[in-house]
Amino acid sequence: MIMIKEEDVDVQIKEEELEVEHEATFFVEMEGMYCQQEKRSLSPPHHENIQGSKRQWPDVEGCLNEQTMGWCRNSSGQHTNSTESTTFGHSVNNTRNTQQLTTQTKQVVMNVHDFFRSQNQLLSETDLEMKVAAATGISVRSVQRVKRQAKEGRLLSPPLVRTRQSPVLGSIDDFVEGCLRKEILSFYERGEIPTLDALLEMVKEPPVHFQGGRTSLHRIIKNIGFQYTRVTGGRQILIEKKDIVASRCNFLRVLDDNRNSSSPRSEVYIDETFVCQKEFVGIIGPKLKNKKEMQYIIVHAGGEKGFVSGGLHMFRPQITNRGHYKDAVTPQCFQIWFKDQLLPNIPNNSLIIMDDAHWHSNIVNKAPDTNMKKDCIIQWLQENNIAPDKAVSKLELLHIVNSYTEKLYDIDLIAKNCGHEVLRLPPHHDHLNPMVLIWHQVKSEIKKKSQDGKKLQTLDEIIKDAVANITEKDWRMCMHRTREMGEQYKNKDKAVKCMLEKLTLNLDESSTDEED
Repeated sequence: MIMIKEEDVDVQIKEEELEVEHEATFFVEMEGMYCQQEKRSLSPPHHENIQGSKRQWPDVEGCLNEQTMGWCRNSSGQHTNSTESTTFGHSVNNTRNTQQLTTQTKQVVMNVHDFFRSQNQLLSETDLEMKVAAATGISVRSVQRVKRQAKEGRLLSPPLVRTRQSPVLGSIDDFVEGCLRKEILSFYERGEIPTLDALLEMVKEPPVHFQGGRTSLHRIIKNIGFQYTRVTGGRQILIEKKDIVASRCNFLRVLDDNRNSSSPRSEVYIDETFVCQKEFVGIIGPKLKNKKEMQYIIVHAGGEKGFVSGGLHMFRPQITNRGHYKDAVTPQCFQIWFKDQLLPNIPNNSLIIMDDAHWHSNIVNKAPDTNMKKDCIIQWLQENNIAPDKAVSKLELLHIVNSYTEKLYDIDLIAKNCGHEVLRLPPHHDHLNPMVLIWHQVKSEIKKKSQDGKKLQTLDEIIKDAVANITEKDWRMCMHRTREMGEQYKNKDKAVKCMLEKLTLNLDESSTDEED
């Protein structure tokens, strides 16, 4: 049995107390070094961390004294860490932060770690990590991460967090798309070849006020139907896709034929819009109990005589936060409104004009695709009065399907059975629909009414009042503006045609001269 004298214990306690005082003095000196040389703290903000560090040193010293006494009281030479873990755990939780550490800061943490280890070789790694965390003001997990990086030899600073601007592509509306299209076609009217750099300088001015760069502009004009095409001589020029030009020419020709006829049909325009409560300033109805704002989808139609009587349809979409409001409009929902609220309230033999949204264009006779078997493709052709040769291959049959198939839409058939005709807008040409301008007036009226605090109204009541305030004069003005846009497109299409013919001729002559 080993006997320990009280004098030896007292000497050991005094030595440990001197060691703790030496460590506390080192902490104070190290704090001064942080303030004078590095001038940055281990956790934000800087000035608060320095003041907090001054308050932490006495606590750390007290913890060390208590820890040292715990070691001395253990006669078997094994220290108890229950009190130590509780004390240091409380200190570490108070100093925890989410600051990313630089290379210099990580090196300081490792220096503190090595100093504590050199002072006490018997200290466990867990206690040592808690001790370093309390001294440096970072979390234990951060200390462990720094140690792991030091072993791998890569004490690197974190990458710079760069704030990325929101993409310009999602903030482009139909009006801006129409302005971009007209600006590109205006180059040909002036006898110039459009380029991205020249177009970018133009669209930065009113009325577009484009805020993006060259890459964003290239993506936008590609999405609205422009592409680079190689002409004779090898040069690539920016022109509009042929199918979009053909669709626009057909649309404008049908409208001209109707307006110039002896008995023109009534033009009825259809469109949908979205109204959200948070878009408007003021008090609109009582505060909602949930955090979701009130939303409405509005479906309506109109013409020269104003909105169609009884054609207003509003509903609140049941969509998730990630969904788009147009996902809530289905072909079935639109078909019910079309048959019940629109067709009974418009003049006979009307020309119904709408865009090519998916709920407007539900195909009845869906053509076969490559996933169908050959026998099914042959059966489909026979049902559509086409007699194919069964000896041909599947790809040849699909080519026949694409050559003879004309898409039939359910809305077109419903309108035709009631004596009406459906005319669709060209792709990416919603600005030729006067209802786009009407919706701008309606939303301006909603905003004006929402700012008036004299009368408390719900959002649906304000929408109905705003729609009712649109007059026949407003409709005639908007339709006149869209007609002017149509005339501008006619002139621009002629200029593009002449410019491309001259460009091709000049390129041919120049290439011939070079060959000679």
